[in-house]
Amino acid sequence: MTTTYLSADWVIPMAGSEFAIADGAVVLEDDRIAAVGVARDLAARKEAADRVVSLPGHAILPGLVNTHTHVAGAITKAMTEDVSGYGGAFKVALPLHEHYVRKEDVYLPGLLHAVEMIRTGTTTINECWWHQPESAKVIRDSGLRGVVAAEVREMDSSEAGFGRMERNWNRRMADEGVEEAIDLLENWHGKADGRITCRVAPDGPDRCTPRLLVQLKELADKYGVGLHAHTASVPGEAEFMLHTYGKRTIHFLHDLGLLGPGYIGAHCAFVDDGEIEVMRATGTCMSHTAYLVAKRGYYPPMEKIYKAGVSVSLGSDWLSNDMWKVMRFAALIPRVLSGDVGIRSGRDVLRMATIDGARCLGMDDSIGSLEAGKKADLVAVDMRKPWYHPFRADDLAANLVFNGNSGDVSEVFIDGRHLVSSGQMTQIDEHKLIGEARAAAQSVWTRAAPLFAR
Repeated sequence: MTTTYLSADWVIPMAGSEFAIADGAVVLEDDRIAAVGVARDLAARKEAADRVVSLPGHAILPGLVNTHTHVAGAITKAMTEDVSGYGGAFKVALPLHEHYVRKEDVYLPGLLHAVEMIRTGTTTINECWWHQPESAKVIRDSGLRGVVAAEVREMDSSEAGFGRMERNWNRRMADEGVEEAIDLLENWHGKADGRITCRVAPDGPDRCTPRLLVQLKELADKYGVGLHAHTASVPGEAEFMLHTYGKRTIHFLHDLGLLGPGYIGAHCAFVDDGEIEVMRATGTCMSHTAYLVAKRGYYPPMEKIYKAGVSVSLGSDWLSNDMWKVMRFAALIPRVLSGDVGIRSGRDVLRMATIDGARCLGMDDSIGSLEAGKKADLVAVDMRKPWYHPFRADDLAANLVFNGNSGDVSEVFIDGRHLVSSGQMTQIDEHKLIGEARAAAQSVWTRAAPLFAR
């Protein structure tokens, strides 16, 4: 057994009555947290430790939990932010992924997206997309903790979008997606020393037939795992659902039996009051991609969602995986739209990015807070920067969320492994990887020249 003793000016457990422990310490034993407390009370542990890491001016907190990601999205970084009009992703990114991205294109850009997450303090992701065995390899090799799901669709998703009421359903595509989902559940669930677990992911209710949605729910139940799906996520989805089924998205999913505490709905940008109540009543979790949706020019009705008591976690989606931006937007944009500064505080969104995310994944017994017996997933933020000072200790949470930056993350431990030290990856040459990932992406972009010409 290897024991690591970490001390810092502040330890933020996200558990218990105290928000922060001044002059705190965390003791790790292999892949678990052994003790959390005031440093002087853990002096004997320090003396017995195999390794001592002193972090003056730092805050230690649980690793961030990102409940909606697509690591393959690295290939489309910055391609949709300035695409005008509703549904920019449907004009560029989705045609690219549907028609030009191959399985062998995913690993290197995906690994770079994973490095971005780790370097900015994320330790657990909830991942879905296509070619998911490649994403499982990314999680295995990067050191992340990840929930992986094959995103099953029954149509070319680039053909969906605002105003499109017709669907060219493709049963072969659905069958291939189900096969990939089963492959993941059979061959990847519990791998990488348990860091990899799996879910089932319907792409979205407007991209799957009711028959397929029920089939995927039955598959999830068979393997005892949860569901992860785009939900009320894009312009035109609600109109399509009403036109085709006479119901809005949430009511439709509820009637099929998909909703509940095991369901994570990504985005939920287009839900009405009745749907919000169903989400609350069923315990359905929303992954709020606060930064991503804002770039698209629309936003969920967060004032109503927060006040209703819906379970809300935070997700990045793709393109940018900086959870500090996601936290900040999750607090600030609802303030702008509602005029209520108290709607979410820095402490609130920090909870959403840690223990609330873990709870939505059903993993709060092992991650999301710094408590003895939980997994040794934690990060340290270097607060010896001008943008934090001067400050009162009482304002620690607000200072971290509103003044801090992802580049201030100096140390990251996942499963007890020290993956980032002094702001640098310890096991991956990120500069070499950047070159390799760019070359892999360039081959996709070259093939996709006709798309960019349009």
